[in-house]
Amino acid sequence: MATTDILIGGGRVLFNDGGQNGAVGEGFLNLGNTPSISVTKTITEIEHFGYNTTAKSRQKDLNIVTDIAMALSFTIDELTADAWRILLFSSAKTSNVQSGSTITDEAATAPVILDRSIFTAESNISALTIDGTGGTPTYVLDTDYELVNAETGEIKILSTGSITTALVLELNYTSAAKTRSKLVPGADASIKGAARFEFTAQNGSNMTWIINNCELKPDGDSPLSSTEASEVALVLNILTDKTVTTAEPFGAFLHG
Repeated sequence: MATTDILIGGGRVLFNDGGQNGAVGEGFLNLGNTPSISVTKTITEIEHFGYNTTAKSRQKDLNIVTDIAMALSFTIDELTADAWRILLFSSAKTSNVQSGSTITDEAATAPVILDRSIFTAESNISALTIDGTGGTPTYVLDTDYELVNAETGEIKILSTGSITTALVLELNYTSAAKTRSKLVPGADASIKGAARFEFTAQNGSNMTWIINNCELKPDGDSPLSSTEASEVALVLNILTDKTVTTAEPFGAFLHG
């Protein structure tokens, strides 16, 4: 036995959105740390049996392969905006830009209901004050309302204070500049492109799988945890390459 062929190591998947079948695409994105990864193969066959008069039984004499499929199944734990784009079936990622400013007399958009929350239009707020229509009366922080989360702009109306249900409230605050990624969930059930699977061996041989046509999609639920690193499952379905290298329908696998 050659101990040098015993394989121990780790792999990573790089995906080029829009790069299928020789298209340029958006460049290869490293999908991040992959705690687990496996290569799955599916072959569907039709079996044929001929009758053997000597043995007086039907005996298999032919297997006809009708379907071949290959995929990479893996988990990731670096949940970037690009990863969430895949997990939420989003077709695009844009920027949500908040320049930061001083907001005066912003009307509360949600209904004012006791012991329920309202939100400011902008996030990352400070210097919050709340008053009634025209600036009076001025309500008291932690008596009439509570700033639950300054980052999200969540304000809870306290039933122990002087604010009553359905009052019109005006919000005054300062917001900080912030840019966030914006996704549109549910716009695209899968993302097609090209990919590379790079395996770096601690023992054994390094490997590269060049895939010219594939689709990437989430595989199952995306659990979020407060006690351990959140891992989500993805599947990269390898599709037949009919454009770039037709003699290599499932790409090229380089070993060594």
